[in-house]
Amino acid sequence: MNRLGSHMRSGAQSGQAAVESAIILPLFVFLILGILQLGLMHQARLLTKYAAYKAVRAGSLHNAKVEEMEKAALAVLLPMVGTRAGGPDGIEYIRPVGSAQEFATKWNELQSNEMPGVGLKYAEVTVCGPTKEDIGSNASELDFDDPKNTSPDGWRQSQRTKLRIQVTFNYRMIIPFADWVIYQSARGREIPSVLMMGKVTAEEQNKTSKRKFAGASTSEGTYEGAAAQGVYIMPIRATYTMRMQSNFYLNRNSLPEKNECVFPFSYE
Repeated sequence: MNRLGSHMRSGAQSGQAAVESAIILPLFVFLILGILQLGLMHQARLLTKYAAYKAVRAGSLHNAKVEEMEKAALAVLLPMVGTRAGGPDGIEYIRPVGSAQEFATKWNELQSNEMPGVGLKYAEVTVCGPTKEDIGSNASELDFDDPKNTSPDGWRQSQRTKLRIQVTFNYRMIIPFADWVIYQSARGREIPSVLMMGKVTAEEQNKTSKRKFAGASTSEGTYEGAAAQGVYIMPIRATYTMRMQSNFYLNRNSLPEKNECVFPFSYE
């Protein structure tokens, strides 16, 4: 009888251990995956700050050409840009850039700055200023070293020959499961829906549709469309200002009518 009771207690303890493992193991796995993904995102954020500096420096020297600035930013961000093994349907991974040869190989593959199948650029540069209103001239060129253009009459006048930009790094998260959870959390979904991994109700969808996921030149639908394909992208942004070392060519550069730099989220 004692032996039978002992077996029953042992079986109950085994069942309890199995239940506890089933509860704790997924949380533990997510914790590890989340730490890895957030660590990569922190590295991407640091590189984006440096990319903003390199981009504005390139723009300062090359007449504020957006194409030149995006190339400079992409060159800095290249170590964090993922590629797919075995073609477009392969596994996404980040190939290291530890030598000049590895850099050249990866650059040749990604220098178009286009993310396949998504419609986004890896590195996107937005000119925040000066705006056309700041320039206040119909001339086709603005001399960066003309004292009349840097008159200290006021803060706005002093900014006329300073290039202000924002770099957006459309970072593709690659850690499975953690990418989905982080993306949905950043999108501002209702927490119960995320935790239950259930379908979003009509009321929740209506709330979400009122939110704007602001992008320098991309809309909310682009990120949502990528997420529908299982590609979870987080825009990481950094800004930088530098005095021009070459002239603005207003007709070619098409300076913005207003400051188009954005914050990660804005609400209506």
